[in-house]
Amino acid sequence: MSEQIFLNGSFVAKKNAKISVMDRGFLFGDGVYELIPIYNGKPFLLDEHLLRLNKSLSLIDMSSTLSSDMGMKEIIKELIIKNKYKNHFIYIQVTRGAHADRQHIYQSKTQPTVVVMGQSCETFTFDQIQKGCRATIHEDYRWKKANIKSTSLLGNVLLKNYAAKQDMYETLLIRNNKVTEGSASNIFVVRKGKIITPKLGKELLPGITRSLILRILKDNQYDVSELDILKEEILTADEIWCSSSTNPIVPITEIDGLPVKDGVIGKATLETYHLVSKFIENFS
Repeated sequence: MSEQIFLNGSFVAKKNAKISVMDRGFLFGDGVYELIPIYNGKPFLLDEHLLRLNKSLSLIDMSSTLSSDMGMKEIIKELIIKNKYKNHFIYIQVTRGAHADRQHIYQSKTQPTVVVMGQSCETFTFDQIQKGCRATIHEDYRWKKANIKSTSLLGNVLLKNYAAKQDMYETLLIRNNKVTEGSASNIFVVRKGKIITPKLGKELLPGITRSLILRILKDNQYDVSELDILKEEILTADEIWCSSSTNPIVPITEIDGLPVKDGVIGKATLETYHLVSKFIENFS
């Protein structure tokens, strides 16, 4: 049986799924999305992801197009069963739908396009985590509402490829001399025993994994804060890691050819990796 996806009210074979070329998601990137990890057939932090999805819809002037959170939960559950997903990711995308003509002004009565589909994704092994990853620094030239999980990801794509072309994992972004986030991740920095992550604002995404890490660290009595981080502070950090739904903890041990501290994974990073891994293991 070919892989199934959910498209506009029906489950269809992925290879047969089609949308209109007039869809505003295709023409303008006018939509939002979520990526939800699946561990052992169970969606991880599903309520938090759906809450952020509805927040993103609200921020782009779309009332929730989902009949209810329970409706989306049932769609995801059915998709997992149909495709026998175990350790995958569920991708949800909601666009403003299709117009008869290409025009910037959207119509409130347009029927949204809703897509839900799964995908496999290889996460880093512990051996890879121990080795650490390389990163580069670049100006954050993306639009100024990065708190919206928008499908308009060209800036992120270019910045992620800027790192990839140098055989690096991530591009760490700077705006007005302050760290915002990575091209596809949130950032944590350790300085003098204190763990810091940039405070939330329109310049960065309120990561679900970011929030989980903060909660776990606080529950385990770590000194952790949400504060502005200056560019020079990241260049002199003792430890740095990136977080995302695909890879919760990725140590950065080198930036633009220079080692972070001793150039090896730090104590706080490794401890956090084990705490988060244990949380996920207990969940699944």
